[in-house]
Amino acid sequence: MPSSRTRLRPWLEQKIESKSIPGLTWGNKMFAIPWKHAARHGWEMDTDARIFMQWAVHTGKFKPGVTEPDPKTWKANFRSALNSLPDIKQVKDKSINKGSQAIRVYRMLEEVPKKKGTQPCLYKKPKTTHKRKIKARIALCILFFPFKLTFIMDLTCSTAPVS
Repeated sequence: MPSSRTRLRPWLEQKIESKSIPGLTWGNKMFAIPWKHAARHGWEMDTDARIFMQWAVHTGKFKPGVTEPDPKTWKANFRSALNSLPDIKQVKDKSINKGSQAIRVYRMLEEVPKKKGTQPCLYKKPKTTHKRKIKARIALCILFFPFKLTFIMDLTCSTAPVS
């Protein structure tokens, strides 16, 4: 993934404003994306999958002339990226799912501000499993009570003198 890549919302806003993609329309904080099914008669990759291809090129998932075109994957990746945004929601009752004029309509909500000073977590602490807890308690009991140990059902240790 390129380090200087524009995020999806600003990239999409720029595409909408430039009117470079036929069928990508804007109105009243909503936009429509052409969503024609590839099995439809008259489907063409250059027009019907243009936005998906441009997003794939932008993200580095497709390199024209180097990798094979895969519009099905481009569309799935674009849909996933779009659906993961908290400030863009699909308007299902305005979308047209079938036919040669199929579109998906989305509404742009107010941008969700990022928390200041937070860094992404690079290391996640593994979840403590029940077995790890038991082993840790046994190790502590052995460390602090070097004489005979008896374990009670709730896994707390009690000491008993060595006989």
